[in-house]
Amino acid sequence: MYKFHEIEINDKRYPQELSKIKNAPNKLYVMGNNIELLNNKCLAMVGTRNLTEYGEFYASKFAREISKYGITIISGLAIRNRYSSS
Repeated sequence: MYKFHEIEINDKRYPQELSKIKNAPNKLYVMGNNIELLNNKCLAMVGTRNLTEYGEFYASKFAREISKYGITIISGLAIRNRYSSS
C-alpha cells in the first residue's frame, strides 16, 4: 500500500519548476515514497474516459519506456471500473 502525501506550495518538497508557473496549484497530492522524483524531468500522461485494452497496453508500454530515461510520469491516477460503459 502506498502512502499519500499532501505538499503545499510553500513546502520545500514542492517541485521548483512547477512553482514558477502562473496559477501553480496550491497543493499537490502525491502517492508513494519518492517525492524527490517531482523535481526530475516529467511527462504528464492524460487518458480518455473510453479506455480500450489496446490503449491501456500502449499507454503502459510508453510510460515504461519513457521512464527508463529517468523521466518521471505524472498522472491523475483516475480510478474507475475499466472497460465498463459508465
